[in-house]
Amino acid sequence: MRHRIGHPSGSGGSSSSNNRSTQQQEEQQRRRGTRSVAFKIIFTICLVSLSLLTLVPLDRNVHVPLKFRNITALIPQHIKSEQPFFGCGAEYFRSNLEWEQKTQQQTICSPTLEVFSWLMDQVNSRNLTMMIAYGELIHLLREKALIHSDGTCYDDDFDTWVTPSSFETILKLEPYLWNNFGWSIRVFFRCSEGTEDKHERHKTNIAIFAQILPVCGHQYKAVMEMEKAVAKYPAIEMYVLQSIGHEQEGILRENWQGDFFSESWLLPAKPFPFDMPGFNKTLNLQIPAQSEKLLDCMYGNWHVYSTEHHDKGENCTSSIAKS
Repeated sequence: MRHRIGHPSGSGGSSSSNNRSTQQQEEQQRRRGTRSVAFKIIFTICLVSLSLLTLVPLDRNVHVPLKFRNITALIPQHIKSEQPFFGCGAEYFRSNLEWEQKTQQQTICSPTLEVFSWLMDQVNSRNLTMMIAYGELIHLLREKALIHSDGTCYDDDFDTWVTPSSFETILKLEPYLWNNFGWSIRVFFRCSEGTEDKHERHKTNIAIFAQILPVCGHQYKAVMEMEKAVAKYPAIEMYVLQSIGHEQEGILRENWQGDFFSESWLLPAKPFPFDMPGFNKTLNLQIPAQSEKLLDCMYGNWHVYSTEHHDKGENCTSSIAKS
């Protein structure tokens, strides 16, 4: 008689089977846990790598023209000019030849908002300041938009306020703007002191205003006076805010038009994430600390549309009586 080899019927076989099932489940959970940890590590590495790629380095293979190497956006405190916005013309970051070659290559230029969105990501990642200013600040708060529904801009330029350090850093981003967006920068310089005849003055290394502009549709030319940058898309304009100090409160002077502001009205800049219909990503904007108070001072009833511009040399401070 043959005997069947195996477990006798009863609880012993069932217990062994349950043990194997439990061990298999534990092994599967362990493997899933290992895969989950590995995935998280890879995901984190990818995020860090993406951030490093997004943050454009400023010190690698960046060719800066000689005329921009010793540039400063700070007017020395000992200069007490009645017209801080008096300029001696502009200099382009690129040469005329480079501009012509870029034009002949039939460069495709990116629209203003696309360029500005990228710029703001660069500015924010470096804890710099680049606030929406003047007319664009009005449109942002009043119309809740920066462009019309058909994609055209409200104004023929795009105004921003920047600090001197932000201004100088943004200049170093020009090579990336040039190669990836078809945009460049021209900078307006302050004149030397000592003579009333502006024709006898020369450019200093002090930058007081700049226009970030597309190659497309722009005619490269010598610019002696401030003028609009005519191009396919509106230029992004940078007005420099410089702290000049005061006995009673911090005062900022805008070095091109000569406006004076209470520092607490503008700084620190407020983050303003903005989702706009017709644009495919969130715009990480900055606005002044007290935007409405600032606009009330400069424009009066800015809630109602007007073609009037604010006066140069506006005095929006708490401690200085308005003239």
